[in-house]
Amino acid sequence: MRYRFAFVAVLGLGCGVSLPFPRPSGPEPLAGVWEGVITSGSATHSLRLSLQPDSTGYRGSVDLPDQYGQGYDVKNLRIDDGAIFFEFPDVLPPASFSGTLDGGRIHGTFTTQSAAGPSTGTFELTRWSGEAIPYRTQDVSFASGDVPLRGTLFIPNSPGPHPAVVLLHGSGPQTRESHIYYFADQFARNGIAALIYDKRNTGRTDIPATQQGGGTLSDFANDATAAVRYLRAFPAIVDPRRIGLWGSSQGAWIAPMAAERIDGVAFLVLVSGGGVSPARHALHEEEVRLRARGLTGTEFQRAMSLVRLAHTYVRSQSNAAWNRFERELDRSRGEPWFAAIDSFPIKLPRVSPAWKDPDLDYDPVPLLERLRLPVLVVLGAEDDVTPITARVTAAALRKAGNTDYLIRQIPGADHGLWVTPADDDSWLSQRPATGWVEEMIAWVTARARQR
Repeated sequence: MRYRFAFVAVLGLGCGVSLPFPRPSGPEPLAGVWEGVITSGSATHSLRLSLQPDSTGYRGSVDLPDQYGQGYDVKNLRIDDGAIFFEFPDVLPPASFSGTLDGGRIHGTFTTQSAAGPSTGTFELTRWSGEAIPYRTQDVSFASGDVPLRGTLFIPNSPGPHPAVVLLHGSGPQTRESHIYYFADQFARNGIAALIYDKRNTGRTDIPATQQGGGTLSDFANDATAAVRYLRAFPAIVDPRRIGLWGSSQGAWIAPMAAERIDGVAFLVLVSGGGVSPARHALHEEEVRLRARGLTGTEFQRAMSLVRLAHTYVRSQSNAAWNRFERELDRSRGEPWFAAIDSFPIKLPRVSPAWKDPDLDYDPVPLLERLRLPVLVVLGAEDDVTPITARVTAAALRKAGNTDYLIRQIPGADHGLWVTPADDDSWLSQRPATGWVEEMIAWVTARARQR
C-alpha cells in the first residue's frame, strides 16, 4: 500500500486521508521519512525509507530511484529497541538491511545477491528535509466494457485543467505497484497529470497467479481507451484535448492501437518496444542473448529450435504441438545451455495465459503507417532489438507523412534504459541512462503546450 501521499477516493467525490489503523499513543522516534545512500565499494544508490506506525508497530516503504522504484512496501520489517531490520520486496533486487537508530540517523549494513555472488555494504539515512510533494493522488476505478479496472490518478497542485498521460505496462501480470509508479511521479512533478492502473485480471485473489495478466493487445488497447474516456469526464482537472499515451515494452504495441480507436489523443511516447512483431522480437532477442553467452553450433541450434517449437504451439494450441515442445523441453532441461534461455513463456506451465497469445505475429507496421499524431520513441542502444525497431518504425512514420516524430536511441542503455558497466553487471553498478526522463518530459510538455 502506498500510504505516504495517497488519498483514497473516487475521483469527483472528494478525498480524505485514510489510515488503515489508528495511530498509537506515545513517542514515535522512527516515524517519518528517512533519506540517504547505500554504498558497496565504489557503487552508491539513493535510498528513501518511509516508516509509519500502525497497530502492530510500524510499516514501511522504500524509494530506490536508480531502479525506477518508488513507494514499494518493504518485507519483514522488524523494529526493536532502536534496532531495525527490513528487506526489499520481490520487485526490487534482493537485499536485507540491518541497522540502528543513533543520534538522528539510521545506519548499518546490508547484504545482496547478484549474478557475481553475494555482496555487502553499508547504508546511512537521516531525516528527510520534508520538501512539499507538488501533487496529490487519488485511487480511482473505471470500467472497460464489463471489466473493472482500478487505478491511481496523480494530480499536480498547480491550477488545472492539466495535460495528462495514461501509462501502459509491459507484458505480464503488472499492477500499479511496479516501476510505472516512478514515471507517473515524474510526470506529476512537472505539471502533467498521470493515470496508472492495474492490468486487467491482475492483483486479484480469485485468479491463480499463473493465470493473471491474461488478455490480448486488443483487450489492453480497449482498456487504454477506457482510461482516456474516464479522464475526459473531468475537464476541470484534465484538459480533454491534451491527453497522451505512454507505453513501455508491450505497451509500445498497445498505445498506437489505442490511439487509433479513440479520436483526439494528443501524443504517444513509446519506450523500448513496438516496430516489429512479438515473434520477431522474441526470436531476435533470444538469438543475440544466446550468442553473447557463447552458444554456437549444435547447442545454439537446439536452443533456438526449442524457442521456435514454443511459438508453434502458441500459434496452433494443438496437443500435438505441445507434445513435440514438451519432449524437446524435457530433453533440454539437463543441458548446460538450458539456463541461458530466457524466452517467455518457455518455463511457464501450460495453464499460464502467456501460452494463449493470439498476438504473437501481430505486425504493427500498417498501423504505424497511419499515425499522424506526435510520436516519441525512446530505445536503449544496447537493447537487442533496437536496430530493427528504430529502422522499421522510422520508415513507417515517414510513410505516414508524420512530420512530428523523434526516435531517440540512448547510448549504452539496455531494454530497461539502464546503463551497466561492462566489467560489473550487478544491480549496484546499474544506473538509469542519464537525462532521458528529463528529455521525455520536456518533449511531452512541448506537445501538450501546442494543443
